[in-house]
Amino acid sequence: MAVKWIAAFGILALACFWGAGAQAAGYPTESQFRRALNDIAGLVRAEGMELKVLDAQEEGLASPLLAAGLNIGTNTCVVFFNTRPEDGLTQFFAGFGEGDMPQLLRALSVHEVTHCVEQREAYVRQRFDKVLPDDYQQDDMTVEGYVSVIRSGAVETWGEALGDISSLLYLKQAMPDRWQGLARCISAMRHELAHKWPQHDTSAWLDRLIKANPDIGDGANLFDAAFQYRRQFRPG
Repeated sequence: MAVKWIAAFGILALACFWGAGAQAAGYPTESQFRRALNDIAGLVRAEGMELKVLDAQEEGLASPLLAAGLNIGTNTCVVFFNTRPEDGLTQFFAGFGEGDMPQLLRALSVHEVTHCVEQREAYVRQRFDKVLPDDYQQDDMTVEGYVSVIRSGAVETWGEALGDISSLLYLKQAMPDRWQGLARCISAMRHELAHKWPQHDTSAWLDRLIKANPDIGDGANLFDAAFQYRRQFRPG
C-alpha cells in the first residue's frame, strides 16, 4: 500500500513539475512565506483586518506549513508559518517549478486568511447561517453552540473546503490561463495525503469547482464567492 501511494504521489509531482517546465522549487523558506503573505496583505486590509505574521517554531506551534486565527480583540489575522519540512508536503513542493512558487504560496496564504474571515463571520457577526452547513442550522444558535460544533470536529472538512476554494479562486483571478493546472495539483495533494490528514481532504469540492470553471472577475470578493461555492459544490 505504501509503495502504491509513493508511486501515485511521484506521478502527481512529475505532472506538476513538467507543467511548470522549470527547476524544482524545494520547500518554502521563511523569506518566501513572508513575501507571499505580504503580497496578499491587501486582501486582509480590504476585509477591515490587520495581518500579523509569526514563526510557528518560535511560538512553540507544531502545525506544518501555515496556520491562522483571528485575534478578535485587535481585529488581527495572525498567520503562523513553519519552514520545517513535512513528509508528503516535501514531495508536493518538489513537483513545482520555481516560477510557480510565488503564486502557489500566495494561494496557500489566502487559504489561511479565509479562516480568519470565517471566524469573524461566526464570532463577531454571528452569521451562523453563513458559516455552518444546513445540517447544523438552528434559529437559536449561539457562539457557545458554535464553539461546541467546532470542537466536535464535525465541520473541520467544511472549514478546510472554504479555505481551499478561496485558494483556487485566487489562482483563477491571478493566472486565468493556467489556474486549472495548479488547482488540480492542489486537489490531488489533498486526496493523496488523506491518509495523513483525512479531515483536510477537500478534493471532492475542488474537483467540482475546477470542472465548473466558475466566473470570478477581478473585482469580485474572493471570500464571498468562496462561501457561495462551498455550498454549491458540496459533495453529497
